[in-house]
Amino acid sequence: MPEQDNTPQEAAVPVPLPQTTALVLSTLAELHRQETGAEEDVFRTLPFFGTALGLVIAALVYAGGRLPRLPDLATNRAVIAFAVASTLAGLAAAEAVCVILLLFRAVTLRPYQRLGPEQSLRDRVTALQAYYEGLGTPSGGRDNEVTQDMQHALIESYAKVTPINRAFNARRYRWRYLAAINLLGSLLLAVVATIVIFGADKLGFLPKVVP
Repeated sequence: MPEQDNTPQEAAVPVPLPQTTALVLSTLAELHRQETGAEEDVFRTLPFFGTALGLVIAALVYAGGRLPRLPDLATNRAVIAFAVASTLAGLAAAEAVCVILLLFRAVTLRPYQRLGPEQSLRDRVTALQAYYEGLGTPSGGRDNEVTQDMQHALIESYAKVTPINRAFNARRYRWRYLAAINLLGSLLLAVVATIVIFGADKLGFLPKVVP
C-alpha cells in the first residue's frame, strides 16, 4: 500500500489580475461620480418648485382678495361658496408649506462621504514605496507593487463610501418626491378654489367686495 504524502500543501498564492483590478476600479469610480453628481439634482429642480409655488401664491392672493367677509354673507349659497372656497384655499396653503418643508429637508441632508483626504493618499504611497524599498524590490517591480496596492486601497474606499452616498441620495429623492406630490395637490386645490370663487361670483352668490 503506497504511503500517503502527509507533507502540508502550501497555500496557493493569488495571481495578480491587473486588468481586472483596473476595470473594477474604473467602474467603482464611475459609480462614485454618479452618486456625487446626483447630490445636486435637488438644487437643479428648485426653480421648477419655485415657479409652481408662485402660481399657488398668486391663486391664493386672488382668492383672498375676492372672498368677502363672513358677516357680509347674506344667503346660504354665499355661506356655502365661502366655506368651500376658503377650505380649499386653506388646504392649498398647507400643502404649499409642506412643499417648502420637504424641500428644506432634502436640501439640508448633506452628510456625504468623500475619498481622501489627499494627504492621506500621498502618505500611503510614500509608506508603500518605503516598504517595498526595504524588501529590496527593484524599482520597476516596486512601481507595479505600489500601483496594485493603491488600486486595491481605492477599490476598498469606493466600496465603502459609494453605498453610503447612494443611501443618502435615495432619502433625498424620497423627500423631493413627497414635495412634488404635495406641490401637485397644492396646485390642484388652488385652481379648484379659484374656479369656485369665479363661478360663485358669476352666479351672484357672493356679494361684491368693497375695496
